[in-house]
Amino acid sequence: MAATAGRKKPTIAARRIKFLKKLAVTANVSASARAAGISKSALYDHRARHSGFAKAWDEAIGEALDELEQAVIDRAKDGVEKPVFFGGNQIGTVRSYSDALAMFLLRARRPEVYARLSGDLLASAGDDDAAARAEVLRRIEQLGTPTSDDAEPPH
Repeated sequence: MAATAGRKKPTIAARRIKFLKKLAVTANVSASARAAGISKSALYDHRARHSGFAKAWDEAIGEALDELEQAVIDRAKDGVEKPVFFGGNQIGTVRSYSDALAMFLLRARRPEVYARLSGDLLASAGDDDAAARAEVLRRIEQLGTPTSDDAEPPH
């Protein structure tokens, strides 16, 4: 107890700053509240009463999501290395790309172009399906991103 007697507990303002810094990295309110030593209910109450804190909270979440979004974009563009095994030993790696991840990003970033590729619309697209696929592959190629489908798009 003597070791803690000389230390002052951080002020609530310092703990709120710690909360916002952690939130900007994790986008996780619960983990950030625990790290700062503040209850979630106290934080939500303060958020409701103080627009400046609410704005800082939203900016922290936005910062964390921007970083996550960039990581997802990088993964879609660069793929991921996956180990290749033979006879129980790793003999190399292969770079794997996710067409589903690429389509998710394209639909999110450019819905005016890629919304027609959604599941409901694909069923009724008929001949437009081939044209849509060709357009997606053309745009991915323009990004310099290799696709997992090296074949020419259907015409």
